[in-house]
Amino acid sequence: MKKIVIKSVDKPVEAKSPDAIISWFCEVFGLSGSGEPDSIESNILKRFLVAAARNEGISSSEIKLGKDVPRSTVIYHLNRLIESGLVVKKGRKYYMRAQGLSTSLEEVEYDIDREFQRMIDMAREFDRLFEMRYRGYGKILKGGKEIKVE
Repeated sequence: MKKIVIKSVDKPVEAKSPDAIISWFCEVFGLSGSGEPDSIESNILKRFLVAAARNEGISSSEIKLGKDVPRSTVIYHLNRLIESGLVVKKGRKYYMRAQGLSTSLEEVEYDIDREFQRMIDMAREFDRLFEMRYRGYGKILKGGKEIKVE
C-alpha cells in the first residue's frame, strides 16, 4: 500500500442495499466518483467480496466485465484496489485483504495508524532538533545561512 485516498462522502440513502454500500466504499476510497452501483470498480469489488466469503482468490483473466472492457482496464482497477489496501496479490491471484469488508477495513486502519505513528515520531524528532538548534540561541535561518537575532 503506497497511497490511500479517503474522501468524505455522504452515506447512501439506501444503506440496506449491498450494491449502494459497495458503490459508496468505492467513492470513499477514490476508486470511482460516479456513485453508480454498476461501475467497473463496484463490479470488481463485489466479485472480490463473494470470493472472500468462499476463501478464494481471483485471477485477472477470471474477471470478465463484458466484451467491451479490455483486460488492461481490469488490471488497472485491480492495481488501484491494491493501492487502497483492500486487495492483495498472492502469486497469480488477487484476494480481499481479509475475509470480510469490515475486517479488511480494520487492516487498512491498522496500516494507517502505523504510518501516522511513524510521521508523529519524525515530527517529534524534528521538533526536538529544531528546538535544540534554535531555541535560546537567538539565531534564525535566512537564505540558508544562520543570522543572529538580537
